[in-house]
Amino acid sequence: MAEARIEAVSDDLKALSQDAKKMAREAQESLLQKNGELSAKCVEFFNSAVAAAKEVPAVAVAKTKEVAVSTDEYVHHNPWRAVTLSAGVGVLLGLLLAKK
Repeated sequence: MAEARIEAVSDDLKALSQDAKKMAREAQESLLQKNGELSAKCVEFFNSAVAAAKEVPAVAVAKTKEVAVSTDEYVHHNPWRAVTLSAGVGVLLGLLLAKK
């Protein structure tokens, strides 16, 4: 009777060990799969960031052209105001730089 219990416990421990090994393998496979998915997402994000960074100079040029056009229009519509504003800025910069 005691030998039957010992054998049953031994069989249960073997089954438990096999189940634990199986679960560990499945967990490892799942982690490897998730790691692959995460790596793919990181590469995709990096490529997206590089593509966005490549667009920055074009956007900067476009914005600079817009500012230049609006400044040109302002100067043509308000020439004396533009001259006065430029002279005032020049005087202020001259005073600031002369003190140093």
